[in-house]
Amino acid sequence: MRARGSFSGPLVLILIGFIFLVHEISPNFRLAELVGHYWPYGLILWGVVALVEVCIRFLGNGPIPRNGVSGSAWVLVVFLALLGSSAFEIQRPNNWLRQVGFASGIEAFGEEHQFPIESISRSTGAAPRIILEDFRGDAKITGTEGSAVTVTGQKTVSSFNGEDADKANTQSPVEVTAEGNTVTIRCHQESFNTRTSINTNLDISVPRGSSIQAADSRGSIDASAVSGDVDLTGGNIEDVRLDDVGGNIKLDAHSTRSIHCSNIKGTIDLHGRGSDIELENVAGQVTVSGDYTGTISLRALAKPVRVESMRTQLDARQINGYLRLDRGSLDAKDLIGPVKLSTHATDVTLAGFTEALDLSVDRGDIELRPQHSAMGRIAVHARSGNIELALPASAHFALNADTENGEIDNQFGDGLKESSAGRGARLEGSVGSGPDINLVTQHGTITVRKATSEETAETKAAGLRLNR
Repeated sequence: MRARGSFSGPLVLILIGFIFLVHEISPNFRLAELVGHYWPYGLILWGVVALVEVCIRFLGNGPIPRNGVSGSAWVLVVFLALLGSSAFEIQRPNNWLRQVGFASGIEAFGEEHQFPIESISRSTGAAPRIILEDFRGDAKITGTEGSAVTVTGQKTVSSFNGEDADKANTQSPVEVTAEGNTVTIRCHQESFNTRTSINTNLDISVPRGSSIQAADSRGSIDASAVSGDVDLTGGNIEDVRLDDVGGNIKLDAHSTRSIHCSNIKGTIDLHGRGSDIELENVAGQVTVSGDYTGTISLRALAKPVRVESMRTQLDARQINGYLRLDRGSLDAKDLIGPVKLSTHATDVTLAGFTEALDLSVDRGDIELRPQHSAMGRIAVHARSGNIELALPASAHFALNADTENGEIDNQFGDGLKESSAGRGARLEGSVGSGPDINLVTQHGTITVRKATSEETAETKAAGLRLNR
């Protein structure tokens, strides 16, 4: 008998065509990010289809291919692996593609030459606008009670000989100009030849009422004790540290390694790509949008919060406690609702949340410990994962829990009635008069229990903090 052709190839073509069709219909569809993060699943799907095909032929006494994978298929596998790895590397912040080049070779093998920057001072008003141009290096900006901008620091020139370093230092002077209420700081780091690399580290003192603006910078920016806005756009900013800022913060960078903002009176608007984010004690609204692959840590945020990334979408009215989002886990405490959360491949733990909760998890376990004194409607849906709900013994609610493939563990009491439904189970009932609680998982176990005394005491303490 002649072996039939494989149908795994047409399925792969259909999948690729479908992805590109969605991209054409919806231009905002992040095709590069999808390929970069999920390309191994395509190889797994291809292998599963091929394995099922061989098993079907074997069970039907059909011809089985001599080789599990043909030579052309191996070539395609290598091509897909290279394509997917490249897409992932391009999407990753501070990747090696951004770091290679002749300038990087100079920094690695050349000699560093240090040049001090003489102090430059310009008189200004009480609330000037500070602009950083042509900047590469580290800038530390500190607000003072004076009415002048003072710039000092040190320049590091990497080159293969001292003559080139001296020329680069001469060709890249630090210039501070004041026009009206605008002070511009230029480092002229792009006016030197390609055989040198310059990093300018600045210490800048500004009036406390200053606002700060920088575009297409590369390096680190540390600003504190200013009451104006901070606007950082473009560039590859390694580290951003902002403390005691009275205005609004806007950051839209191609790549960042870490962002730390604390004691902010205005709003925070973060866009772009990066790694770690830490926001603490923020009085204004917070928006985090983009591809941040590290840890997102939020603490003591007084206004509405929105986090929108490729894997997680979160909306909350306030965070009195903390929220920590890592790759594969989300842990939060004392969220003020209504809370709306949708995430993929993430284990979720929420404690002490108030008002309504809408939670959707594609794949991951869920643990909920709501605060009874302000508990609202709860709606939870998991495609694959276990759900555990711990309620205070005095809680009043109407429960409807359903698992399509799994078990239900009722540890709360006789007020809830369990029944079987095919391969799954259902738990429903009411205790007093309270909000609706709907728990649904397609594959997993649902556990409803009474909170322990330690958890109840912790919940009461959270309630006292909320009422203050």
